Amino acid sequence: MQDLTAWVDFTALAEAGSAAEFNLAGYTTQTYFLAGTGIDREMQTLAGENAGRHARLANEARQLMMPGEMGERFKAMAWLRGLEAELCGFALRDLRHTL
Repeated sequence: MQDLTAWVDFTALAEAGSAAEFNLAGYTTQTYFLAGTGIDREMQTLAGENAGRHARLANEARQLMMPGEMGERFKAMAWLRGLEAELCGFALRDLRHTL
């Protein structure tokens, strides 16, 4: 296992992407990105009828999504070029206005 955590200046990244003629498609926290992309449905699909497995997956998801854990500390950003699309990962809370 390798930790790939890095500090990112998302404002500078947004400016650089714009200068390179990319369109900023979304920016949000890991919590809202995972919720928007349907982590709850994926957990249910993976667990099936196994309540114990669902409980373990839910516990793991909490670590990824809780504000005191990784949910607010980690962010997601997406860029598009030559494509107009609404990306579900940014539908619940888009933070582009904060950059």
